[in-house]
This record gives sequence, structure tokens and C-alpha cells, in this order.
Amino acid sequence: MVERGFLPQPAGNDPPSDLCALPELTERALLESLRTRFRQEKIYTYVGSILIVINPFQFLPIYNPKYVKLYDNHTLGKLEPHIYAVADVAYHAMLQRRKNQCIVISGESGSGKTQSTNFLIHHLTALSQKGFASGVEQIILGAGPVLEAFGNAKTAHNNNSSRFGKFIQVNYQESGTVRGAYVEKYLLEKSRLVYQEHNER
Repeated sequence: MVERGFLPQPAGNDPPSDLCALPELTERALLESLRTRFRQEKIYTYVGSILIVINPFQFLPIYNPKYVKLYDNHTLGKLEPHIYAVADVAYHAMLQRRKNQCIVISGESGSGKTQSTNFLIHHLTALSQKGFASGVEQIILGAGPVLEAFGNAKTAHNNNSSRFGKFIQVNYQESGTVRGAYVEKYLLEKSRLVYQEHNER
């Protein structure tokens, strides 16, 4: 777990898991820190409560039930950065404060926004089910590929890029179990309807 970066590392020259802790806040220092962490297969880095994700373009074994349990009910920053930590904080804040929570995922084409959304939904439904399997997650995630089949395109960066903006509202019962979800998609890039870049579909 220490090698994978999910338990505290001994003090050394490794870049911090939160860029706010860098002694020098320059563009070069930030990028070098992200590069070093990426080479160690640490694709997640905090900037305060913001999570930076660098798409590894490969599957990493950090999304199994062990990690769901590891990040359950932990303060943000206590463990190594992970998308499950962000989902967990939002989920428990919703339960404790009885207020809606919002997670915004943003990035360039091919940066992994759709995959990050899937990991978030997976973790949120796993937390609400407390280990019991349910079809809710598959229903929520299963709607995506069907809708995207009508709106994905090949871009210079991504062979299967979603041309949709996506808003997902996950609804919970007072007990914290998922009741359902509302998915709204809207076409962002109207320019692609009238103009096509070279090597894009």
C-alpha cells in the first residue's frame, strides 16, 4: 500500500500530494511535481480541495472494493489523493449537513472526464449500498454509452470523444441509499455540425 502511494510515505524528496505544500509555487515547480508523481503512477494530486487527475491511458488497479473501503469516511487529505476521496467527502457532507453537494469535472478532450465520472458514480453507489450489490449503478452507468453513441466523435486527441456536456443528478433517500438519477446531456460543440477539422470525424 505504501508503494502504491495509498499509505503515508516516509519523509523524503517525493513531491507532496497537495501542491499547496510546495515550498515554491511556480509553473515549473507545479509541473515537475505532477510529472514526478505521474511517473510513480500517482495520477491524482490535490490543490487544496481540488483534485487534479492525469489520464494514464491505461487501467490502474486502484478502483477495487479495497479502495472503496479504504476511503470510506476519511477527511480529505488524510490519505493519498484519489477520486474516491472526493466522492466520499461529498457523500458524507450530504448526509451530515442535509444539503445538496456538487462535483464538477472539467478537462480537455481525452483527459478522462467520462471515466472519472464513472468512478465517481461507482463509489457513490457503493457507499450508499454499504457493500450490497444493486442494479442502480449499472442503470446509471448503462445510460451513458447509449446516449454517447449518438454524440461521440473522433478528435485529434481521442478516438471516442464525447461531444456532450453532461449533468448527472444522483438522488438519495434520507437513509443515504441511492433512489435514482437524472442524466441530462446537451450538445456543446455546435461548430462541429458545420465545420470539420483535419483528422477528425
